[in-house]
Amino acid sequence: MTRKLLLLVVFIASAARADWRNVAPGVDYQEYREANYDVHVTRVNVASDQVRIVVSRESDKGSKVSDYAKKVNAVAAINGDYFDDKFNPVGFTIGPCGPWTNTKDMKREIVLQIANQHGVLRKRADLGDTPASDGLDAAISGWPILVNACKALGPKELPGSDAFTRSPHPRTALGISDDGTLIYFVVADGRRTGVPGLTLAELAQFMADKLSVCSAMNLDGGGSAAMWVGDRIVNRPSDGVERPVGDHVAVVLRRDFNGCNNAPPQTTSSATQK
Repeated sequence: MTRKLLLLVVFIASAARADWRNVAPGVDYQEYREANYDVHVTRVNVASDQVRIVVSRESDKGSKVSDYAKKVNAVAAINGDYFDDKFNPVGFTIGPCGPWTNTKDMKREIVLQIANQHGVLRKRADLGDTPASDGLDAAISGWPILVNACKALGPKELPGSDAFTRSPHPRTALGISDDGTLIYFVVADGRRTGVPGLTLAELAQFMADKLSVCSAMNLDGGGSAAMWVGDRIVNRPSDGVERPVGDHVAVVLRRDFNGCNNAPPQTTSSATQK
């Protein structure tokens, strides 16, 4: 390789890395915009001793993502699982106060488990009738699995109806790197001119190709899809305003995490921390 070509390769690689904007220790954000999609991604290094992934308390159900994020001083946050008309998630959920009590806990769901600074996706059906919560820092559910064993699932492999699975919609998803130390929050905008959203197969392919995740699951999307980064909602919710949602998943600075208490310590807003 000539020196000139080598410098070009280094420049391109540096430019690609520069697309990520650091918003806190171990947390980076990037917007991917192409002709027909607009996808927002937050990358979290859960192995960092300065940040922590948290899932909302049961008392926070029905909150908008922005309201929840402000309450816990979140560096970044997204909406979580599907929910019923009382904002109860349909899947297994563990927040700082322990497992939620009023979830439907559907066996078809996939569960993100956070423990010992690593993330893993498990099938709810594999966790037994009374899934253990000991040793888990957090858990949140979704459906269906999008990427498995580093392979994006295609349109024929993904469950669900044509209207849900194979039609474009705004989407929210979670992805995990091969070693479990990087977790990706993903929100794809949709239902606006030129940006229809993504099918589940397109979302899976995006996460496998652009983010190199080895496992990923879909969360509630449509008008619920919202991402908070720093001090604001960065995507454009398809209703024009945020919806209240069932549960939430966020990343906070460890010094702002206050366990099961209702409010974080009074510190400078995490949006200004670097």
